[in-house]
Amino acid sequence: MDARAGAWRREGAPIVPRSSLLYVAVSLTCTAVLVSACAGAESQDVLSGSPGAASSSSSSSSSSGGNSSGNGGSSSGASGTTSSSGGTECEPESEPNDSENDANELAPVRCGTLSRRDKRDYLTFRLKPQTKTMELNFTGRVRLRVDVDGGDTAELTPDSAGVVPFIKDADYFVEVTPLTDISSDIKWRVELVEN
Repeated sequence: MDARAGAWRREGAPIVPRSSLLYVAVSLTCTAVLVSACAGAESQDVLSGSPGAASSSSSSSSSSGGNSSGNGGSSSGASGTTSSSGGTECEPESEPNDSENDANELAPVRCGTLSRRDKRDYLTFRLKPQTKTMELNFTGRVRLRVDVDGGDTAELTPDSAGVVPFIKDADYFVEVTPLTDISSDIKWRVELVEN
């Protein structure tokens, strides 16, 4: 150690103050922490989809479910179509649609609102003949129960995506209900994606 306090010296080497060494050590440590924290990330959370969105996928050969969390919502209107968080035009529900007999056609997007008076909405669809895979995407703090002849009932929530059966030439019915008791209006959006 050099006679001057706070500096280290080897023969022939310049004197480096301890504060400079500490600064370099802290900088390298912070850089290493940031690099290791971001190294395993495949995508940024803010760039990977809308909050509250959930999805379930099916195909003719196999089925797979997705999963998501959150309490997102969607926009709805009284008439015509409106754009919602998914970017696809959303056709607002038309009342009454509180039973399978009055179900609105899901072609391919519908949005609506559940309230104290209107605690359930029904949608229906039939897969196109050329469809090989399908997805049901939705937003809102709602539960979807998907029924189709020849398949099990699937239940989808923002926190748990079930597996929707893939059955051609059959009518699907989707019941939209709130996850909890309704104290205020709950907006929802459901989209059918066929490939």
